[in-house]
Amino acid sequence: MPEQLSGVALDVKDLLDSRDGVPDFDGRLGGLMPALRAAAGAGDVGAQNVLGGVLLEVEDDPSAAAVWFERAAGRGSAVGQRSLGHLYAEGLGVGRDPGRAETLFREAAEAGDGYARFNLARLWWGKGDAGTVAALLRAAAGDGIEEAYVPLGDLLVALGEDAEALRWYLGAIGAGDADVVHEAVEVAKRLTDDEIRRAGESSGRPSEAEAMVGTVRPYR
Repeated sequence: MPEQLSGVALDVKDLLDSRDGVPDFDGRLGGLMPALRAAAGAGDVGAQNVLGGVLLEVEDDPSAAAVWFERAAGRGSAVGQRSLGHLYAEGLGVGRDPGRAETLFREAAEAGDGYARFNLARLWWGKGDAGTVAALLRAAAGDGIEEAYVPLGDLLVALGEDAEALRWYLGAIGAGDADVVHEAVEVAKRLTDDEIRRAGESSGRPSEAEAMVGTVRPYR
């Protein structure tokens, strides 16, 4: 379940989410920063995470971001744990430490954070049990993390689970990833018409699935 924001943290998060379409973005953000810093300093965990995000993504200061993510993570925030884990995984503003990153991702994933599940799956890709990685990606995809759709589809193909793989490929196509169309067609060639249609229903893309039925029939 996503962590709830309120007050200035919510205002800044909304501003960041609509950044490209906001006139005078820098001026508006600058006007909110004193209140955001005050809220973070007073112990508002949501404000700490949002401030860390501003420092990382807008001000390009990962070292300063790490300070606030560390504070939020220390209070048990899954967003703070996942965000700090990202810094340790990539060596941004802190020394690269895959072990610390794994611990933080695992804690956040156990708390239900979808992005942490995705990040943990990426960390374990090719190293851990494939079924465990697939379960993490499946959970992340179920949380609406679109970045998980294609790697989950790829892993399911490797595990011989073509019907479910097509579901996630269709989901990726629906999310605007045209690069995966070839993989989806190749998988669909190995499925029955009914299996393709069921994948379309489960992914919410029945029209694309119906079109794929017609596309692959000549290859059977």
